[in-house]
Amino acid sequence: MSALPEEAPADIGEQRLSPAILEILPGQDETAREKWLFSPVFVRLLATNAAFGFSVSTFYLLPKHLAVSFAASPAQIGLVTGIFSLAALLCVPFLGPTVERLGYRRASIAGFLLMAACAFNFAFVGRIGPVLWTLRALQGLAASIVFAASVALVSAVAPPDKLGQAMGLSGAASLAMSAVAPAIAESLGARYGFGYAFALAGVAALLGAMASRRLPKVDGMGPRLHVRLLPTIPGPDRRAVLGALAVTGAGFNVVMAFLAPFALRHGIIAVRDFFISYTVAALGIRVLGGGLTDRLGLRRTAMLGITLYGIVVAGIGLAGPAHMVSLGFAFGLAHGALFPALMALLFQDVDARDRTWLASLSNGVLQLGMLSVSLFGTLANHTGFDLVFVLAGALVAASSVLLVPVALRRLVRGRSLSTEMLSPPG
Repeated sequence: MSALPEEAPADIGEQRLSPAILEILPGQDETAREKWLFSPVFVRLLATNAAFGFSVSTFYLLPKHLAVSFAASPAQIGLVTGIFSLAALLCVPFLGPTVERLGYRRASIAGFLLMAACAFNFAFVGRIGPVLWTLRALQGLAASIVFAASVALVSAVAPPDKLGQAMGLSGAASLAMSAVAPAIAESLGARYGFGYAFALAGVAALLGAMASRRLPKVDGMGPRLHVRLLPTIPGPDRRAVLGALAVTGAGFNVVMAFLAPFALRHGIIAVRDFFISYTVAALGIRVLGGGLTDRLGLRRTAMLGITLYGIVVAGIGLAGPAHMVSLGFAFGLAHGALFPALMALLFQDVDARDRTWLASLSNGVLQLGMLSVSLFGTLANHTGFDLVFVLAGALVAASSVLLVPVALRRLVRGRSLSTEMLSPPG
C-alpha cells in the first residue's frame, strides 16, 4: 500500500464509481449511477448496520448488569469486557481469508447468526464464570465477522470520491442504535431483568441475518482478481492511522465499560441520558457536518476529533457523572467526526485485493486498544474510576501526534538535527 495522501486525488473523474457498484447497477447511465446513496444496495446495507448496532449496543449495559446483579469489581468488569476484544484480536489472521472465501453476504449472515446465539444464551447466565467468558469471546468473533464484511462491502460499492460520506452514513445507521438499544435495555433490565434485554438483542441479530440475505453478491476478490498469498504491509502513514485507531479504541472502551459503575458509585442509577445525547450529537455531526469535514480535510478532522475525544474522556473523571447530557453530547461530536475520518483515511486509494485484509486488520487494531480495558479495570480497583478516565483521556489526546503526516514529521526532525549540527558546542 502506498502512503496516505492528505486528500483524495483530484483526477478521479474517470472512476466515479467502483467496478463493484457498476456491476450491481447495470444498464444505467452515469447520472443514475451517481445516486448510489439511495440505491437498494446501500439501503439494505444500512438496515444490516442498524441491526448490528442494536445488538451490540444492548451490551453496553452489560457492565451495569455485572455490577448490579453480581456485585462485580472493576477488575471483573474489565476482564469480561476485555475478553470480547481479545477474541476479536486473535481472529484477525483468519478473518480476512474467511470473509473472502465466504463472500461478504454469507459472512455477514454467519456472523449475525452467531451473534444471535450468544445473545440468547446470555439471558440464562447466572454467574460470572467460564460460560459467560466463552459467550463473550464468541460475541467478539461474531461481531468481527459482521464488521469486516460490512466495511469491505461499503468500500466496494461506494464511489471513490464519496468514501468518507459512505463510511460515515453506514456507521451512522449502527450508531443510531447507541441511543435506542441502551435506553430499551436499561428499562427492560430494571423492570423485568436483563435477560429480556439480551434476548431482544438476539432478535435484532436474527433480523440482521435476514437483511443480509438481500445484500448484493459482491465477493471479496471477484472472478478477475487473484488473492495475494501475503497481505501488503500498510505504509507508514496508514500504520500511524491504525495506531491512532487503537488508542481511540482504548478510550472508547473505558467509557463504555466504566461509565455505568462510576455513575452507580455516585448514586446515579440511569445512564441512558449519556447515550441519547452522545448519539444525537454523533449523528448530527455525521449527517449535517459533512461540509465541515470536506473543508478541513480528513486528516485535520481526525486530529481535531481525537484531541476532543481525549479531553471529553478525561472530563468524565474530572467533572463526574452528574453532567451526563453535556459530556455525552461532546463525546458524540468527537466520535461522529473522528471515526469516519479515520476509516476513510485507511481505505483511501486502497488496492481492491487488500480491502478485506485491511478491514479485518483495522478491527483487530481497534480491539487491541479496547483490550486495555482489563488493565484499566485493575488500576481502578486501587485508584478509583476518576483517575482511570483522566489517564485514558490524556493518552487519547496525546495520540493526535500520530496523525501528523510522516513526511512532515521527518522534515521537522531533519530541521532539528540540522540545527543541532550547526549549533556551537557547549
